[in-house]
Amino acid sequence: MFANKTIIITGASSGMGEAMTKAFLKEGANIVLNARNKGRLEKLLDENVENKSRIKLIAGDIGLKSTGEALASAAIDTFGSIHALINNAGVFVPKPFLDATEDDLDMYFSTAVKGAFFTSQAVIPSMIENNNGCIINIGSMWVEHPLAATPCSASQVAKGGVHTLTRHLAIEFASNNIRVNTIAPAVIDTPLYDNLMDSKQLATLAALHPLNRLGTQKDITSWVLHLVGDGGRFVTGQTFFVDGGITAGAH
Repeated sequence: MFANKTIIITGASSGMGEAMTKAFLKEGANIVLNARNKGRLEKLLDENVENKSRIKLIAGDIGLKSTGEALASAAIDTFGSIHALINNAGVFVPKPFLDATEDDLDMYFSTAVKGAFFTSQAVIPSMIENNNGCIINIGSMWVEHPLAATPCSASQVAKGGVHTLTRHLAIEFASNNIRVNTIAPAVIDTPLYDNLMDSKQLATLAALHPLNRLGTQKDITSWVLHLVGDGGRFVTGQTFFVDGGITAGAH
């Protein structure tokens, strides 16, 4: 489906980013990957050594404008063009509002907002030149569905900014055939949550979803591939809540 098309994925070294990487490689895409941890990126490359010629690694802080520029340059220099950007990088640590610090807010805004903003800014000129492109921002269902039991206002203020960025870019660049959408997951079964919560807490979270389970990485990657592929050709400026029904209501 994506043979000879180049996809940039941020936050690619684990969790959903790693799952997206493997899914796009399976579909024949060229991949430019970013994460802060160079060692984890290299481990991912080693695990996919048979596809080494279709993978380019750019380690670095996605909150820096220079990192986004390096990703765009690597995609064009190595593979010739940029078909899609997946702004997946993000950080999530539940914390009560009154305990959140300036450092917390800086971290969330740097990773989520500045990362998506500057990396999109770096890739869009190439997409304009090709009169084609797709940007997927990974947002969060928590933006629209706060839970008192899981306070996370600092991270969701930043993710809310990503949701807003989606709509503005979608309209500004619609005439250039660049489609921009948000996928807003609920709780996805990834190492991120495994490191934050024990099995009992995860079971409690699973029960909050009307479908009575946590989301899987495949639940998200299938939507990403759908929107980047033919299924998203006439879709832009939208936020898709892939959330097991949690934003619709409760049992």
